[in-house]
Amino acid sequence: MNLTRWSGKRRRSASGSDSFSGSGGDSSDSPLLLSRPVLSPPPGLRRSLRDRGKCKQTFPDDKVDKLLLANWGLPTAVLEKYHSFGVKKMFEWQAECLLLGQVLEGKNLVYSAPTSAGKTLVAELLILKRVLETRKKALFILPFVSVAKEKKYYFQVMFFY
Repeated sequence: MNLTRWSGKRRRSASGSDSFSGSGGDSSDSPLLLSRPVLSPPPGLRRSLRDRGKCKQTFPDDKVDKLLLANWGLPTAVLEKYHSFGVKKMFEWQAECLLLGQVLEGKNLVYSAPTSAGKTLVAELLILKRVLETRKKALFILPFVSVAKEKKYYFQVMFFY
């Protein structure tokens, strides 16, 4: 699975937006760049209002498969990579994060969870959605150089090789 890599010069247009020249190939060459929305919620998820007006997604016991990544409209190549890492479904709180407000339409999301709870998966899915749908780059900010290097290698394995 290869995403388009850009090499060449970055140019700033009169309107202030960036553009690139040089090799990068036709963006339609990538099997990941789709015309349909990426990461869309599975049908049948219900929203209910929790006390104090907060939105909470409810997952009926017979609909546990709604937590499966395969039901969220991800490209097959991405699903296969996640499956190879043993990631086949989300925790309920991760799906709730993705369904809050207009997060899937590009609005902001602030969330907090303990170490190793799965925060990065939520960020990866949202960034992947944005990159594949807009065909633009994303910036992933991490707290330490060691974590950034670890993520760099992870993303290379996950999305480039």
